[in-house]
Amino acid sequence: MKIYCTCGRIVDLDRKEMNVKLSLKKDLECTKCRNARIAKELDAMNDFSDGDDTAD
Repeated sequence: MKIYCTCGRIVDLDRKEMNVKLSLKKDLECTKCRNARIAKELDAMNDFSDGDDTAD
């Protein structure tokens, strides 16, 4: 099944994978957006654990 990512890319997802993500209330996104989101979350967690209170 093909879906549009918020960045405009067309993503080809397996229907089962798509249903799992939707059931977990996760956004359907392309690999590039997913990797960027995960990197941002990891940076925020690292900043938090290092005691940086200016993290978003």
